[in-house]
Amino acid sequence: MSDRTYEILFIAHPDLGETEVDALINLVQGYVEKEGARVQRVERWGKKRLAYVIHKQREGSYVLIVAEAKGGALKEVDRRLRVTDGVLKFIIVRVDEELRKAEGRRQRRVKDDSKKRERPAPPAPVDAEEVEL
Repeated sequence: MSDRTYEILFIAHPDLGETEVDALINLVQGYVEKEGARVQRVERWGKKRLAYVIHKQREGSYVLIVAEAKGGALKEVDRRLRVTDGVLKFIIVRVDEELRKAEGRRQRRVKDDSKKRERPAPPAPVDAEEVEL
């Protein structure tokens, strides 16, 4: 089975400082790597206002981790994130299917555009005034 690409987005508690958020990121990365996944990148989106109140909090620090793993490898990461202090909310999404579909659509669009460019231009319309009888 080939590796799949996953996005792990979690919201850290707003009372955590920069060092605590860094420690939480390292902890989650450790969970991911322990399950045999490779972390591709980590993005800190910073502190943002939440769409709705979560655990009496109106804002939180957003962190996105993109990882490659075998199917089902992130079940343990999911379980651990549920009980990790400092994580208000999280979601794990498989994105390789969407990337593959988007790449297919892009290739079809490029192919269609090249076909349109290869077609000869239609003849220009002739005005009745220009026609000599």
